[in-house]
Amino acid sequence: MQFGIFSVGDVTPDPTSGRTPSEAERIRAMVRIAEKAEEVGLDVFATGEHHNPPFVPSS
Repeated sequence: MQFGIFSVGDVTPDPTSGRTPSEAERIRAMVRIAEKAEEVGLDVFATGEHHNPPFVPSS
């Protein structure tokens, strides 16, 4: 069994502040999450692949 984190990289408004991050901010946040996953010893960090907004990961 492996443990990890999966993200679709959505660029949507924050439910508490209502602020929508830029695509660059979202990518930086995903990198920080991946780094933390590595730091704490998780087995995997994965992203979905989308080709249209509001998602930043694509092929």
